[in-house]
Amino acid sequence: MTSTRKLKILCIHGYRQNAQAFKEKTGALRKLLKNHADLVYITAPHRVPPGNLGSAAWADQEDGNLQENIPKETEERGWWFSREDDYFKSTDRSSISKGFDSSLELVTKTLEDDGQFDGILGFSQGACLVSMLCMMQQQEGKNWFKFAVLVAGFKSRSSNHDVYYSTRSHIPSLHVYGETDKIISTEMSEELLQFFEEPVTLKHPGGHFVAATGNTKKSYTDFFTKMKEFCDSSAPCDTTDSKKLVDIS
Repeated sequence: MTSTRKLKILCIHGYRQNAQAFKEKTGALRKLLKNHADLVYITAPHRVPPGNLGSAAWADQEDGNLQENIPKETEERGWWFSREDDYFKSTDRSSISKGFDSSLELVTKTLEDDGQFDGILGFSQGACLVSMLCMMQQQEGKNWFKFAVLVAGFKSRSSNHDVYYSTRSHIPSLHVYGETDKIISTEMSEELLQFFEEPVTLKHPGGHFVAATGNTKKSYTDFFTKMKEFCDSSAPCDTTDSKKLVDIS
């Protein structure tokens, strides 16, 4: 008998976003997956100083009129900074990852304390963080989640993070990226694929956003249908069962 249980997915926003902003920007995806999954959003612990733009979370975000007294629900946050002056840019090659440890603590605590998550989804800087969580989970023998969705993902340029990319993740993964993304290039997203075993890719003609309309819909529903079957058939919290995944390409 088919289970009616929905997948539980933790969502990690991009740089200069927060949980509420990411939830609003993923409205099309939430509508598409309403019968498949419940999406849980969390906010990064670090406030991005007003005017400190770095890698924008959205290509169409306006640069001006940034105010000091921003309501908390619209406050821009980041998971770590590539410079000591609280600035982040995805292409910065740096030995700095300011704030990363406290962000990692927040996310892993959420994964461990907030009930078992089936999957994790990240966008841009959040997807970069998700890539490291996938490796870390495997390296440390954790069972935080069974699959990952990385939208506009990339390999971290911080040398402090090199240790996470010394292995290849075995869990199922979907990598979504835009051909005209001017924030995270196609090359950066495709560079990340080598760290995942049999990654599923979804390339769309758009830019730096979570595409969930038009031709992308079937790719999402196919993937999440397979993930539902996979999660229901594998042992609870056992990521070693990811080898059971059938080809969905």
